[in-house]
Amino acid sequence: MVIRMVDVRVGVPSFSFARWFLASAVVLLLVLLVNPVHAAPKVDDLVKQLSSDDFRVRTQAALALGASGDNAAVKPLCGALKDSNQTVRLAVVAGLGKLGRDEGAKCIRAAKPEEKDTAVTQSMDKALDNIALGGDPPLPGAAAKYYVAIQVVNRTNRSQLEVEGIVRRALSAKLLSNSANAVAPRNESNQQATNIVNGRKLKGYVLSASVEPFSYAGGNLTVVLKVSMSTYPDRSLKAEFSPKLTQKDTPKEDAAAERVLVKMAAENAADSFSKVVASL
Repeated sequence: MVIRMVDVRVGVPSFSFARWFLASAVVLLLVLLVNPVHAAPKVDDLVKQLSSDDFRVRTQAALALGASGDNAAVKPLCGALKDSNQTVRLAVVAGLGKLGRDEGAKCIRAAKPEEKDTAVTQSMDKALDNIALGGDPPLPGAAAKYYVAIQVVNRTNRSQLEVEGIVRRALSAKLLSNSANAVAPRNESNQQATNIVNGRKLKGYVLSASVEPFSYAGGNLTVVLKVSMSTYPDRSLKAEFSPKLTQKDTPKEDAAAERVLVKMAAENAADSFSKVVASL
């Protein structure tokens, strides 16, 4: 059975390549060495390790801070963007990108003009994109029942990064506010998804959200988010819902209002997901 839901319209107020490869390989290797099975060191202990004389210790500390999910990790990582070692700086940038905090994006942008290493600046660009998309979600918690992947199709005249970032951030935040939900990483493979769903005995779902072209018909701004909900990773359709929001008295393009309505529609979609899974 496929459940179809259409939300009621509402009104809201206005509002040198080899060098790069080698350095990246070192960072990747150290990422793999950060073992999530064991209890993670406290942020304060990791911050102290950023001052170690051994660049390998500093690199691992930066990666672990990025994986901590703790807001307190942002400031020390930002300070470590000036580390003298390239591998450490790559790890710091990766850590900030993984955290996905806007404060991290600000310090990366501030440090980028002074960064002379091409590999690091390229990593900065990737990290900024990742932050715009909300960073990496935390691993499923002990109370998790549902594992949710998010896909975003952008049919508007706004950039994919901007629109996907709004939808992904809003959906993730609303879903993760319930400890029963976990969110899948953006580029997760089917095999990785299968391993997590089966290994943790979770129910997997994917929310495919299409942001439809913005309409200003009749002097009002209307935003529609068409969402299909399928099992994950096997993709058996379970439900469809279309949050639709309208802001009155908006006769011309209003980018700020578009962003607000898209965010609200995504949050509405997360609520619809919760209602559907409760009925399955």
